[in-house]
Amino acid sequence: MKRTILPFLVLALIVLVPPAMAQSPQRGLAVAPTQVNAGSWGTYYALIIGINDYAKWPRLQTAVKDATVIRDTLITNYGFNPQNVILRTDRDANRIRITGDLRYLAVSMSQNDNLLVYFAGHGQLADFTGDGYWVPAEGALKDPATWVANSYIKAVLSSEKLQAKNVVVIADSCYSGSMLRGGPSLMSLEDRRYKEKLAQKAALRSRQVISSGGVEPVADGGADGHSLFAYYLINALKTNDREVIDLENLFHTRVWEKVTQIGDQRPNVGRLKIPMDQDGQFVLYNAAWAEKQARKQAAAQATAQAAAKKEEQARQKAAVASAELELQRQRIQMEKQKLALERDKLAQQKSLEMERLKLEREKQEIAYAKMQARLDKLENDRKLADQRTQLTKQQTQLSQQQTQLAAVDKSLQSERPVFRERYKLALFPINVIESATGGLANFEAAAIQGVYLATGKSDAVEFAASYKITSDLPETITPLAEKIDKKELAVWKKKSFLSKPEPDLEQIRKVCRKLDMDIAALIKIHADSDGVTVTILVYNARTGKMYNEKIRARAWFGVGNLVDKYTTKLLEKYKRSL
Repeated sequence: MKRTILPFLVLALIVLVPPAMAQSPQRGLAVAPTQVNAGSWGTYYALIIGINDYAKWPRLQTAVKDATVIRDTLITNYGFNPQNVILRTDRDANRIRITGDLRYLAVSMSQNDNLLVYFAGHGQLADFTGDGYWVPAEGALKDPATWVANSYIKAVLSSEKLQAKNVVVIADSCYSGSMLRGGPSLMSLEDRRYKEKLAQKAALRSRQVISSGGVEPVADGGADGHSLFAYYLINALKTNDREVIDLENLFHTRVWEKVTQIGDQRPNVGRLKIPMDQDGQFVLYNAAWAEKQARKQAAAQATAQAAAKKEEQARQKAAVASAELELQRQRIQMEKQKLALERDKLAQQKSLEMERLKLEREKQEIAYAKMQARLDKLENDRKLADQRTQLTKQQTQLSQQQTQLAAVDKSLQSERPVFRERYKLALFPINVIESATGGLANFEAAAIQGVYLATGKSDAVEFAASYKITSDLPETITPLAEKIDKKELAVWKKKSFLSKPEPDLEQIRKVCRKLDMDIAALIKIHADSDGVTVTILVYNARTGKMYNEKIRARAWFGVGNLVDKYTTKLLEKYKRSL
């Protein structure tokens, strides 16, 4: 199946579809924002868009995965701040969101900022004007008015209000190379002054475009669930072993030749036809590589310090042993002198019997010392025996608890499960323990959004009900407070005054049965001065099985991504257990 795809923006990369791939599915490209602080290279933002699920256009297979992996790689390997990354996928990548994101970035960035735009989706050329377009998720088949025009994107990126220093657009879509001018101005990676020259180039404004093809359709399929172009681009980003590199060199040394030879496509790199471009360079700072080198250096220093410390300890130990030997020798010498004086003084007064009694007394003292040592050992053995007895009692109690749990689990397993095309999930109240700054509302909103994003990725679980409805949630999610009494939502309970709140599984199970829910999601958040601890629990209300993860975040604004990531992982475990 082929897709008709918009010409990618002035920003988009060029992807060519060779004759050998003309029968393969074709794909477009999408964009979402990200920020990274790489020291002297400035602050980084990214807008990354990936669309598989179109309302009216043919469905794509790899665009969303391409966009998601690109986003994750920029954050993990290149230090992009997740708070400055916008990711739009499928129905979220509509025309209003895309144009709004571009405008928001244009007016928000400062003179030292860098912007990376990535698009994977359908692209198309207008048959009347010949202008290029991106097709948003809701775009009509033959109505350019419902698409995002290259001319609009060019206007945004050409505006003086866009103060960003370096901007690069990477386009993996049909007809994506229609607005390039010129070619690359490569600097040699072997040049000893490469980093110095790169800094000079990075100080100039640049508006660069990397495309997977030219003004023709490109293939959607490739390798490892990615398009051919995205596969080699992602591999290049992940295997890059330089601290800093400009995107033109990365593209030409790692991507261009392989895509051209294997896919018979003609990817290209160039610059936008706008005055804002001063032939600068978009530079990537390899934060993961730099961190790895720092760890190696720290490990080497630690090894050297440990060796030096060990050598010093050995020297000190030898010195102590030598001093003890000398002290012992002096004590023996003094004892001999003392005995000699006593013998001289008492030689005429004491008999051999007195000498025998003295020796006997010394033996008794030694015997007493040995007996005292044995008593001390017996006392230690008694304490150890008491500890073993206590441990045995605890093990017995644990065994009894496990037996009880096994009986409950067996009872739960005997219930007949309900099979659905999509299982219904209800989010119960979040338990927040806040001992530092952050705010309850921030934690709750981030956690609810994380659960919503996680269920959106699952083909087996539907986010059906929530104890709290935020503005980001769709109207299809039922508020629990409308269906059950407020007391029934009090599912976090303490077994004693000093114990920590734990979920009341029996109460949760009753509520799920009452509302015909299959899964209960519970989240416990503990915020302190060092960060945030998040515990996520996914409870199968039908079988009684519990899946949980415990993770750590540095601040509240990382909670949403963590809840999204680990709730997705737990839902996969739930799905595999069905």
